[in-house]
Amino acid sequence: MKLFQPKPAFGLPCPSAFCVKLETYLRMTETPYEVREGDPRQAPKGKVPWIEDDGRVIGDSSLIIDYLKDKHGDLLDGRLTPQQYAQGHAVQRMLEEHLYYVSSYSKWVEDAGFAIYAAELFAGMPAEQLEHVPPMVRQKVIDKLHAQGIARHSRDEVYSMGNKDVSAFESMLGNGPYLFGDEPTSFDACAFGVIGNIKDGPFDNPVRDRIRASANLARYIEQIREKWFGN
Repeated sequence: MKLFQPKPAFGLPCPSAFCVKLETYLRMTETPYEVREGDPRQAPKGKVPWIEDDGRVIGDSSLIIDYLKDKHGDLLDGRLTPQQYAQGHAVQRMLEEHLYYVSSYSKWVEDAGFAIYAAELFAGMPAEQLEHVPPMVRQKVIDKLHAQGIARHSRDEVYSMGNKDVSAFESMLGNGPYLFGDEPTSFDACAFGVIGNIKDGPFDNPVRDRIRASANLARYIEQIREKWFGN
């Protein structure tokens, strides 16, 4: 199976939270794969990650995980009760459909964050294009974030909302090693992608500060990183 995603950056397994989620799931389930650097313009849904497996091309991290569950069995989430699975589903939606966009705000709307992100994203681009392409791409993303809703808020409002997500997740996690006991699930892979990339990424903002200030969240992220990406 081939996994297509961007190359590592900023000391993270991948700058895309969704790619980290999928690769973490693959490592947790010991699913064999090889990574290929992928151009989103070649992806079936125009975004990373995507896979090629047994002649099939599949995009979107959640749809890929569903495909792998159908093919290999539900190796992580099969032990969950219906109530636990519903709770995990709700947590995933909070992280991927809200906190992720708070993180995107820090990279695209904030000038300091965009300067850091653009230096990596547009590295190697010819000088004559650097004057025009990064601002154009940035504006397109900001327009999307405005349509989604997060860019309509003030900076303080955005990060206050993000910190509420972090606090809710922290309460859900409690003192357990993982969200639902002693063994990880796909929802932990999701959390590692979104929360871990905020915590260990280079984008300075109040949500990153909130995550880093939590000994429990720091322990949670570090144990996943060490166990599945430590070598």
